[in-house]
Amino acid sequence: MSAELARLNRFFEAWRGPLERQAGVLFEARLHHGASIGDTAIANRLVESLGLQPIGFNWEMLDASQDDNVPRSAIAAFSDALSKNMAFPSQEWLGVDCAKQCGSEFIESFKPDTRTILTNRLDMGWNPISAATIEWAFIGSDERKIALLLVTAED
Repeated sequence: MSAELARLNRFFEAWRGPLERQAGVLFEARLHHGASIGDTAIANRLVESLGLQPIGFNWEMLDASQDDNVPRSAIAAFSDALSKNMAFPSQEWLGVDCAKQCGSEFIESFKPDTRTILTNRLDMGWNPISAATIEWAFIGSDERKIALLLVTAED
């Protein structure tokens, strides 16, 4: 295992169980060559290599700071995605604090000066990359590594 991927792998080891309690989970982390082909192209290349549907320019870039009060905050998106059950929103999943912690650990796995966090969710819906009824995908990257966290549910 690459030392550069060690933090991402520790992230997934810690969060796999809690995430899988209420969702299907796909996690993939790998090194990439940081080619300057654009963030969405890199994201699409990763999902396509996993047999998922690329969504072109429909990835939403999130603010990767630790501030959940800024527009398009990645921490707030993780909270929205993971605090409640995706199929049954009246049921708690991770809760707000744990969801934010999960998001923070994912984000912190990438170098701050070059990290990008993308999601397939927008305010009014999402651009599916899988065949699941409900999904939420996050892609994090920096100049050396990239990771996909995809959580899915059926209603």
